[in-house]
Amino acid sequence: MTIPESRPHACPLHEPSRLAGPSRRAVLLGTPGAVVLTALAAGQAHAATKDTWTIQAFNGLASYVLPGDDAYSRQQRRTRPGPGGVAAGTAAHLEACYQHAFAAAVNTRYGVNLPAAELVAAVIDSFTQARFLLQSAGPYVHPFANLTWARKGEVLAAIDEEQFLRRLPIGFGFNTILTLTGLGCYSEYGVFDQRTRQLTGTPVGWKLANHAGVRDGWPELTGYWGGVRQVPDVPDEPVAAASAPASGKGA
Repeated sequence: MTIPESRPHACPLHEPSRLAGPSRRAVLLGTPGAVVLTALAAGQAHAATKDTWTIQAFNGLASYVLPGDDAYSRQQRRTRPGPGGVAAGTAAHLEACYQHAFAAAVNTRYGVNLPAAELVAAVIDSFTQARFLLQSAGPYVHPFANLTWARKGEVLAAIDEEQFLRRLPIGFGFNTILTLTGLGCYSEYGVFDQRTRQLTGTPVGWKLANHAGVRDGWPELTGYWGGVRQVPDVPDEPVAAASAPASGKGA
């Protein structure tokens, strides 16, 4: 049987039986989250990378939004010289954003109980395999990371247009995928030390944007002009009533 290259109108959440692999079906059909994550963890170590399944999904997003000279960008066949979104630490930024924004475990209508970052990665996985089942094989465990740049765009468009996702408890979160990815690419998250609250290097996005970096303030904003420290309160002047227009002479 020939499997079509893409199914533009198929929603994998509506038809979970179409999904390949027990872990994806388990996610959508209601296997407890701990069991699902255990199944995913078994396939996280891969010859191409030590990144987890979730981080692979988010690195696929990072390379899509801001390609660089990394392996994920080369896999999608769109690169640019120098570091990009992957080197910027965007994947860790996305994982932290979704975990903190939706701290409570998520329960979908299928009864699944997953941390939010894994749920987002699972949805991306499902939509990838629904559209490009045969084309998503490659060096990464997460199929989205194996797609070309153009096919990634088609998957993200399908997620954005799917009405069913908007009815989920965190449905609005799926509208933030590209926004948060872009933010991560140009933020300092990848080189920000959470313990010391100091930067450990220059963020990739700062270099690309020619950002001068942190400043303590501008001299013009220190104090008041001419040494003035306060000004007296001036009562509001009453607004003069508009005078009636002068009547013209003669009829």
